[in-house]
Amino acid sequence: MKKYIFITSLITLTLFFIVGYTSCSVDKCAGVTCQNGGTCSGGSCKCLSGYTGTNCEKRTCEANNTAQIRFQNKTGTSTTYSVVFDGSTITTVAPGATSDYFTVTAGIHTLHFMIANSTNEACTISTPNLVVCTYNEYYCTK
Repeated sequence: MKKYIFITSLITLTLFFIVGYTSCSVDKCAGVTCQNGGTCSGGSCKCLSGYTGTNCEKRTCEANNTAQIRFQNKTGTSTTYSVVFDGSTITTVAPGATSDYFTVTAGIHTLHFMIANSTNEACTISTPNLVVCTYNEYYCTK
């Protein structure tokens, strides 16, 4: 009988320990404040697209020192332009068309609109100074 009481007591204590141990899990997100729509998971912030940092406190463009730029062809002719940005052709733009946005480093750049498949410039060379996290649009009308 003593053996039965001992085993029953041991089983009961073990069950109380298991239930008590598993019911006391720590909330790893307690005290974590995610910004700009970020959500906490496992104690770390998961940021929405466009944000970064421990608490999603910084825009990605600020962290990477970037700006956005796109190009338009506002010519009244059938001329297609090649866009040369810092010495490299990055896109061509058909008459009346607008390119997608490109992510580039902020700062001063060199921009040429060239007549496609030629060495002729369509517009005067420009040197845009792109500010961090801005959206910029450049066009040529010749």
